Amino acid sequence: MFAAWWLAVLVPPVFVQPLPQAADVDAAIADVPAVVALAGGRASLQRPCRSLACLQAGWALPPAPVFAVHAARDPFALPAPLPPAAGGGLYVPASRSDWLGTYGSNWRLGARYGIEAIRQPDTQLRIELGSGYRLQPYVDDGTAGTGPVARGRVDWTQRLGERAQLRQQLQVETGRHDTYLRNSLLLELVLQPNWTLHSRLELRHDSAAADTTTQGTVQLRYAF
Repeated sequence: MFAAWWLAVLVPPVFVQPLPQAADVDAAIADVPAVVALAGGRASLQRPCRSLACLQAGWALPPAPVFAVHAARDPFALPAPLPPAAGGGLYVPASRSDWLGTYGSNWRLGARYGIEAIRQPDTQLRIELGSGYRLQPYVDDGTAGTGPVARGRVDWTQRLGERAQLRQQLQVETGRHDTYLRNSLLLELVLQPNWTLHSRLELRHDSAAADTTTQGTVQLRYAF
């Protein structure tokens, strides 16, 4: 009896009342005084966590970042090509090339510049220009006299289907005395794997002699 009065004085009235009826209170301790339920560990003053993340979640370590795993780079792999610049500048396609060189012989000395204007599987076009000094006349399709000359050449090749090829070569040299021109047209036709028909039509013109000659040949060749 004395103990009950002692608890009534020292313990606030809320602790001697039963726990409030709620959905989270066990029915077995619904009529038990709150102080008894708390002392026996059958109830807790911690409010239930009804949110998606409880307060204790703030003490949890954040998940480790996920890094993408890349395969080891091949040191021998070629780097990716850079995109072409959007600004100005000279852009040369990979299908075009040019060259510059000098030459010398017993009949002519000089320099020449060439460009491969078209290089496709079925069409090729090469253009060559140069200047020099002729030591001997008429040699290598040259002019009739010696002295400084200018020389040019155009070489065009065109495939006609799987078995035929057409080729034209135009060469011009001009100097102080005259101009010499040579134009040849060649048609190659594959008849069999080892048989090829070659037909050639050639025209030569010399302005010094005012002479033009035309020559044509037809050959049947067998490859061993």
